[in-house]
Amino acid sequence: MQGLLIDPGSLPPECVALRAEVRAFLAEAMVHIPPARRNRNWSGASADFSRQMGERGWIGMTWPARYGGHQRSMLERYVVLEEMLAAGAPVGAHWVADRQSGPLLMRYAPDTLAPRIVPRIARGECFFCIGMSEPDSGSDLASIRTKAVNTAQGWVINGRKVWTSGAHRAHYMIALVRTSERTENRHGGMSQFLVDMQTPGLTVRPILNQLGEHDFNEVTFDDVTVPHDCLIG
Repeated sequence: MQGLLIDPGSLPPECVALRAEVRAFLAEAMVHIPPARRNRNWSGASADFSRQMGERGWIGMTWPARYGGHQRSMLERYVVLEEMLAAGAPVGAHWVADRQSGPLLMRYAPDTLAPRIVPRIARGECFFCIGMSEPDSGSDLASIRTKAVNTAQGWVINGRKVWTSGAHRAHYMIALVRTSERTENRHGGMSQFLVDMQTPGLTVRPILNQLGEHDFNEVTFDDVTVPHDCLIG
């Protein structure tokens, strides 16, 4: 049987030039960051570092210009991420927003939420967390109990989320909640909302790991009211 042959590819010139640019930036920006902090990789977070990346156009790299993106290739984005992770750069503050929250808003709220939120992500000024797991609902998200009720003032959310990474430094949460009662379709009746982390009634409490470090959180919703247009999709 003939062996598997994979011909190595080569990156286009713009990627080679970008890699050199990123390495030069990291050589200067990371000089005072000790190895113990670099070992955290994407869990390490620095708002100042995120802003510096935003200034250089290294967040939202492939996004449309109308949302503050830079319309660069996926290969160029790959080069930046590879160099950042290899260096142990503190990219954790903007990681979720760049990877999934920004694209989610552009796809499902392109004319409402995305124009006012996504450009801030691209500038490295806006950070996100994800509200999914609950005390009795880990990976089985169909069993979530946090609930949103539609009122004249907006959607009123009550419930609790746990293991919410970075909630203590996030500006917004994308929260998965129930908007209707359960039926035979366990995966029906759930919606996602954009939640401002400064909304009254929302409380963030730390969950320390075995090393006494704070990355996870418990987030409680006590009559948290979000505007109607914060329903995503």
